[in-house]
Amino acid sequence: MGTDYAAYSFWLETCGDDLTPRPALAGTVDADVAILGAGYTGLWTAYYLLEREPAMKVVILERRIAGFGEDSQVLDAQ
Repeated sequence: MGTDYAAYSFWLETCGDDLTPRPALAGTVDADVAILGAGYTGLWTAYYLLEREPAMKVVILERRIAGFGEDSQVLDAQ
């Protein structure tokens, strides 16, 4: 049985995704920038890199699901 990610945060509960972690990366991926972690810092970094240079190849690698980490839990508590 998997983790009930929606129980951690209002945001995850209401995001409309089934919150199933995606499969592990198979093989290799070519990228200009690889970002480790899909928390707010990683996602905003990718956003602004692509806003500045839309042709840039950006890859975000996340161990669980995007937005799961401490950021989502802290913001939910406020």
